[in-house]
Amino acid sequence: MRAGLKVFNRSLSSLIPRGLGVTGHPPLDQPFPGVASLKPEDINTAFSKATQITKLSNGLHVASSQKSGGMCSVGVVLGTGARHEKNHKEGVAHFLEKLSFSRTRNYESPEQMVAALEPYGGMYESLHFKDVAVFIVSCLPDGLDTATEILSQTLLHSDFSSDDIEEARESIACEIEMFKMGADQEPIVTDLVHAAAYNNNTLGYHKICPVSTLPYIQKSDLDNYCKSNYLPSRMTLVGVGVEHEALVRSAQKHFPTILNEDTSEESVAEYRGGYCYKHDDQPPPSIGPQELPTLTHVAIGFKSSAHQHEDYVKYCVLNTLMGGGGSFSAGGPGKGMYTRLYLQVLNRYHWIYSALALNHPYQDCGIFTINGSCHPNHGWDLTQVIIKQFKEMENGKINHSELERAKTQLKSTLLMNLEYRTIELEDIGRQVLASGERKTPAELCAMIEAVTPHQLQALAKQMLASKPAVGAFGDLKNVPSYEEIEAAFKRDNGELTNRISHFLLKGMRSKATGLIKS
Repeated sequence: MRAGLKVFNRSLSSLIPRGLGVTGHPPLDQPFPGVASLKPEDINTAFSKATQITKLSNGLHVASSQKSGGMCSVGVVLGTGARHEKNHKEGVAHFLEKLSFSRTRNYESPEQMVAALEPYGGMYESLHFKDVAVFIVSCLPDGLDTATEILSQTLLHSDFSSDDIEEARESIACEIEMFKMGADQEPIVTDLVHAAAYNNNTLGYHKICPVSTLPYIQKSDLDNYCKSNYLPSRMTLVGVGVEHEALVRSAQKHFPTILNEDTSEESVAEYRGGYCYKHDDQPPPSIGPQELPTLTHVAIGFKSSAHQHEDYVKYCVLNTLMGGGGSFSAGGPGKGMYTRLYLQVLNRYHWIYSALALNHPYQDCGIFTINGSCHPNHGWDLTQVIIKQFKEMENGKINHSELERAKTQLKSTLLMNLEYRTIELEDIGRQVLASGERKTPAELCAMIEAVTPHQLQALAKQMLASKPAVGAFGDLKNVPSYEEIEAAFKRDNGELTNRISHFLLKGMRSKATGLIKS
């Protein structure tokens, strides 16, 4: 047996050309023999086909982009969400998210929609945000007309039954319970910092349906919201991988020319700053033998820009430069291990579970936040670390290598995301909905490349001139008060007041009132 293996190995080694080493493969620092070298495609060539845009007489924008591949994606980007609930019961948008692609005038059930798309290998999905909802159907190009009809039915001719609404109610209740049980509390603290920033109005409305209104939302509430907000003037029909003329014809066929009078409601976001604390020192329910830890979650934010503002790209670069993530993230530089919040926070403070910079841009405003979580004993320290990171943006130096790394990473992320049809569809829809046009990837990359350290420091100074917004969730016994946080930002060094004095004053207040404010 061994003799046979030796003969086999000798015969195998004779097939390997000389100089290729023990692996039989050429070195990676040399060209492959017999293989023509590939020339990278220029970004202007790769995205040379411009986005075509047509506005119909009913106010509906139709936009399309050519893309190679055997499939296409057709979708509607609708400019409405939880921020438009001012005159409606809070949580209506969450119900409509659960009821997407359900019963309509022409389709009695989602199963009928699936059956209609099946010959074209189709599928549908929806994405919902505070300010925008995206409805997408992906299928073979032959199914374009069917996809457009299903989108029209879903948006303009929904016919929810009482059973559908009860199923949505149960699904939302289950989702709320899952949030309580989940280790990821990011959506909760993000909701709280938005509520603080916008004073529980417009963008401050909770994306998650409140428990207080969950039992009371009925069909009439959903119909009234749709009548006020599901209008062609707020929609952009987008096709990726389709012929523009065919998409326009399909839109004219399935989206009516004349509709009811535009009753859409204005939703002007006004950043105010403030705080929203939600104290909960009970450990999350655990489905395993080990209890999940009770944590302190803190998010501090400041006013940033809308996504069509000239400063938007600068905020994106600043966000990428700050980066961050979880203390247990795996990966290398591509996962952000060289960003500031990794190098200066997660690598230095073992008690911090996560630290993450997030920029939330909307059509008329934005908020830039740093979110962090830690053991409750370090709530004060975590808040101090976040404050110091904001002050460092304003006063510290941005070196050349970290800025170039952030710009390269942002351009890479942008171009890789646009490889996906659904992401490109959402990008086109958001831009056309906001401005009636679309910036090309080449234009965006040029804007990213033009960002300088001086611009980022000026941006941070401008951002910190607004009032801070603070959202906190979990065990908050060691989290400073909003007044203390606001005062720290006014100091040049960003230092919080003496911790001992803080807790002595807090104890005196609790003795005097019998309550501890959390």
